[in-house]
Amino acid sequence: MPAIRIENLGKTYIGGWRKSGVAAVRNLSLEVKEGEIFGFLGPNGAGKTTTIHLVLDLIRPTSGSAWMFDRPAGDAGVRRRLGYLPESVTLHDYRSGRGLLEFYAALTGIPPEARARRIEELLKLLKLEDAAARPISKYSKGMLQRLGFAQALLHEPDLVILDEPTSSLDPVGRKEFREILLELKRQGKTVFISSHILSEVESVCDRVAILVKGELVRIGTLQELSAPKSVKLIVRGVREGLLGALSATRAEVALAQGETIIKCPDEATRAAVEKLLAEHQTAVERVEVETQSLEDIFFSAIASRKEP
Repeated sequence: MPAIRIENLGKTYIGGWRKSGVAAVRNLSLEVKEGEIFGFLGPNGAGKTTTIHLVLDLIRPTSGSAWMFDRPAGDAGVRRRLGYLPESVTLHDYRSGRGLLEFYAALTGIPPEARARRIEELLKLLKLEDAAARPISKYSKGMLQRLGFAQALLHEPDLVILDEPTSSLDPVGRKEFREILLELKRQGKTVFISSHILSEVESVCDRVAILVKGELVRIGTLQELSAPKSVKLIVRGVREGLLGALSATRAEVALAQGETIIKCPDEATRAAVEKLLAEHQTAVERVEVETQSLEDIFFSAIASRKEP
């Protein structure tokens, strides 16, 4: 059973000078598996936040449907299993951090005898113990984001949806955040994270989806999405005649610690190099494949949807 299932989801905003409206999300279909960390990526205006709002039933779709744990979006039973951190965290700033968590713990139905323990666990986890008694109006942006995350985790949800969760965190906070996400996964939780910080997503996500202009253009594991950038053939004992022959190909040749490293930018070059090596009776000691990073995949996806 998928944690999130989206089928042919679309959202068009009607109004303004465009009589046909503006399509924020177009015919989107995807599934998020239980227990995985799923990254949802795209440039500004791609429709990421609109998709999240549709899944949460905060806005209504123009077409298609969304389910969580095989129940329709907005089902009361599903909401009890859901934790959500919006992109802009707005909290009751007249309360203290601990007071706010006590308020939300009551709203989410946590038994009174368990509230104090759970709140202290989260204050410690999010490094807010020293600020727990301070008015929220005195919190920095990073502290507000941490407190919002604590609120989303209060009732130990099975699915956590996070929209740009690290935008206000410093490098230390981002590292701690990654560790929390991995711990949630170890506990069997599902995490759906939308983020502009590609390195964060790359380090923790099992799969990613890339949205461009409201359309899904890539989805899969990094291994599935990554095409080889180049192949390096490492050999020893290369003679001058072979070096001369290699210079006539598109390969880049470098010497390092007694090894000759032959970098082939494409399959045709690799085939030509391997033919030359065989002709000169030179064996390949090892092969190293350089694959695309998430940043490479992301910009390739954007480029594929540029207007002509």
